[in-house]
Amino acid sequence: MAKVELTTPFDEMSGKLSSNERIVMRTRYGRTEAYAYRHPYTGPISENRKPVIHAFSEAVKQCKTEMSDPERLAYWKERYIQYNKLAKRNPAKANLQFIGTNTDKYYLTLRGFIIASLCVQIRAQQ
Repeated sequence: MAKVELTTPFDEMSGKLSSNERIVMRTRYGRTEAYAYRHPYTGPISENRKPVIHAFSEAVKQCKTEMSDPERLAYWKERYIQYNKLAKRNPAKANLQFIGTNTDKYYLTLRGFIIASLCVQIRAQQ
């Protein structure tokens, strides 16, 4: 990964420069980074992955609507604050209680927390 400092006319950049490019730009925590895909998978999507991909795409769409509604955003912020308090001591226990998964992943952003929660709900409905 490379650190990139952009000047005018580019203050921020994300994505690829062309469709067949392997270098991808992203902005994380206010810093623009460049990274390269080394060995991307080009084969067909397996049947086991299709429901997971569908659930994630639906969760991203729902997350956008949840975050645009002030009441729902306040609800999620409160849950995320409670999640953070417990996750600092024990991420696996916090994920089990607030998200419903038994992983030790710590969600750094509110958006990631919301998407993970919605993914679990969507997968449970399928």
